[in-house]
Amino acid sequence: MDTPRSMDISSARAPLGRALRAVMALEGSTRLAMICVIFGWFFMNTLVVSLGSLEHGVRFFDLGAVIADPMRLFFGVDNSLQRIGFGLVCLLCVAAPLAPHMTARRSAWFAYLAPLVLMVVCGAVLSARTSGEFFATPADAKSVSGNFIRFANDLVRQGSGLVSRHVSIGAGGYLALIGSAVLAAQGLRYFRQRE
Repeated sequence: MDTPRSMDISSARAPLGRALRAVMALEGSTRLAMICVIFGWFFMNTLVVSLGSLEHGVRFFDLGAVIADPMRLFFGVDNSLQRIGFGLVCLLCVAAPLAPHMTARRSAWFAYLAPLVLMVVCGAVLSARTSGEFFATPADAKSVSGNFIRFANDLVRQGSGLVSRHVSIGAGGYLALIGSAVLAAQGLRYFRQRE
């Protein structure tokens, strides 16, 4: 029977040490921008739905579940697998600015754009998902069911204008957008300086 080998502690600490050195290599403004993105995405409401005196907030890391089912914007997001998976994507995007401090590649400075790109893509996808057809039209469009589905889509389209007046961007959305814009500007500046 083979005896277990002891793990080399220095090799286990190497990735953690490199990550810690990368955090220490960040400028103060970069750290502040990353903290703003973290607070905006995970602790503050990105979207706020208000109907009369009722208000419901959705955080950015919940947008994966909202994009999958836009009705969750109004009825809340449960603890779903989409929420966990998208939360991990968010964490990777926030940590992306550490990449150029861990590698010597000049193109790694584009990692600073990751939070802004994620926000823009999520906004575009959510907009496309909520403005499209909610009900699929059957192959026989002249049938009674086709007319009913067309009527339902028209009704939802008219109602979406009313609903959009009740959905606004929350403080977390603005804070994260400002933080990610600062990160993107710094990443592009560093990329140009390395020419």
